[in-house]
Amino acid sequence: MGVAVLFGCTVQRDTDIIRADGEIFESVVKTQLPDTVEPALSGKPAFVGFDERPAGDNSTLAKVPAVDLLAAADSDSLSHRGLQKIIMRRVAILKQFGMRVGRPFYYPDCGGSRPHPAPDSAGTQVPRSRVAPLNPYEKDQINVLPPPKCPSSVQRYVTVGLPYRGASPILEKVRLPQTPPPDTTAEMWTVYVTESSVGPGGQQYRQYVELYRRDPATGRLGVAERFLVSWAE
Repeated sequence: MGVAVLFGCTVQRDTDIIRADGEIFESVVKTQLPDTVEPALSGKPAFVGFDERPAGDNSTLAKVPAVDLLAAADSDSLSHRGLQKIIMRRVAILKQFGMRVGRPFYYPDCGGSRPHPAPDSAGTQVPRSRVAPLNPYEKDQINVLPPPKCPSSVQRYVTVGLPYRGASPILEKVRLPQTPPPDTTAEMWTVYVTESSVGPGGQQYRQYVELYRRDPATGRLGVAERFLVSWAE
């Protein structure tokens, strides 16, 4: 009897997470559709790739250690079968909206979008305003860094973490003190969403923590809160 009860709890837990993940992932995908997202780092439409795996956050681009802010709270475990169902459902959602599966990009020689000063012959940092078209006949030349090795077109990579049941304690740390917390009487889930962009202008990285709350009127999960928790550019 005890084994049967435990199995039943596992199945129900998987069912709840799979259902919530599908709604949340679809909501995030809709925000990245071509007519809803602004082109990143250039005026051209961006190629957007979603990682179908709820594998946490990508920190390679930002070159900073990933901090699992949700790990401090007890989270729902998920069976291997449940994880595979989530991946399959995410792939189906991407196909439904004409989006593509993506993988992390790696451009180690493509810097951020902020201006980077170039060192002159004395080793001092030269403001970017001085790094301009130079007269080839002038004797005093300023050393100019070679152009960054960035892709010619904009690429975006989005990951959606595994939902955490309820409002994570991290929300209390990022929410302004004067902001009242959302109504906790409804079903809620917390999730990480990471957006990375690379293009001719450089790279950007944004990590958000989002709280989803089930709307009693529609029966669907919707974003109740969204906070930027880490970034690099």
